[in-house]
Amino acid sequence: MKKYILLLAAFCFVWCGAPVWAQSPEVVVGSVTPLTGKLSVYGEGFQQAMNLALDEVNAEGGINGKPMKIFFEDNNSTSKGSVSAIQKLITVNKFPLIFGPAASSNFLAVCPIAQQNRTILIGAESAAADITKCGSYVFRVFPSDLLQGIGVAELAESLGYKEVVLTYVNNDWGVGLADVFKEKFTAKGGTIIDEFPHDEGKTDYRSEILRIKKANPKAVVNLTYIKEGAMLLRQAYEANVTVQWLMGSASKSPKLVELAGGAAEGVIGTYPTFSQETPAYQAYKSAWEAKYPDKKMPIFGEYNYDMVKLTARALRLAKSMDPDDIRAALFEAGKGYVGVTGDKTFDENGDVGAVYGRWTVKDGAITDYK
Repeated sequence: MKKYILLLAAFCFVWCGAPVWAQSPEVVVGSVTPLTGKLSVYGEGFQQAMNLALDEVNAEGGINGKPMKIFFEDNNSTSKGSVSAIQKLITVNKFPLIFGPAASSNFLAVCPIAQQNRTILIGAESAAADITKCGSYVFRVFPSDLLQGIGVAELAESLGYKEVVLTYVNNDWGVGLADVFKEKFTAKGGTIIDEFPHDEGKTDYRSEILRIKKANPKAVVNLTYIKEGAMLLRQAYEANVTVQWLMGSASKSPKLVELAGGAAEGVIGTYPTFSQETPAYQAYKSAWEAKYPDKKMPIFGEYNYDMVKLTARALRLAKSMDPDDIRAALFEAGKGYVGVTGDKTFDENGDVGAVYGRWTVKDGAITDYK
């Protein structure tokens, strides 16, 4: 009996005290991804980019010899679905690290849950400034709108506009971006002669256009998405409203030009940029074309790719899969790490920096504004 107890004690010393991940044959992280619903058109590309990075991570030996896997949970592109998904990943699957959902509203809906449950949450395309306040377990590899809001304000100032009308999509992302723009633009002496939100998904913005016409501005700052932006441009054009439209990165798409037609000509906007001439980007491009020869590289796919690669780097450094060890390793892994989308060094809030470029529509195509 005494011998049995000693053997049991020895067993427990070796296994019971070892971290869970040390006993698992693989390292699995969760992901809340829009695989159905209105964002699924983006979600498929996000998933493909993450899987591309995952292939490379595992070809390089995985996480210290163990294969890395991503467990995808669909959120139906909604905040409610995002909450359900992350609750399952935390309470049922018990993942200590989860890739967060696209769209700032969805991300902001789940970040308090991650923070409360001491679970690492990492985002790849959610930009709302308020995400900075989510808590110590929340990171993102996409730049905050704090930076883009400053960029749009500097754009208006550099073009000589002292008075503008401001309109923005009525959600967490739009409101947060507009707040940053207002603070920076007015601090430099600018005046907002009218301001109003506009709802997503409308097909008629004529009342908003009438309001712009009444204010008679020389420039309108329009912080919105592709479909809403295109509709506003087209209906303003039809109403003979001739202003300089200033927009953000969420509108920078050939789809905007396709939907708005000639009404998009001359729009100027800002966007977080990175060089496509770097070896890292060229390697990503070649790998994408080899794995997905019939698919175009998706918007924000590079950020999802960087998120997985950086996470793998951190997991290799982490002392265990305890969230606090992963958190410390993320800060360490990010120091000086230059991915496809640039420097991923995290600040104290888990945010990264960015370089902002300017875009315009010229002769029916999106090009750099110089």
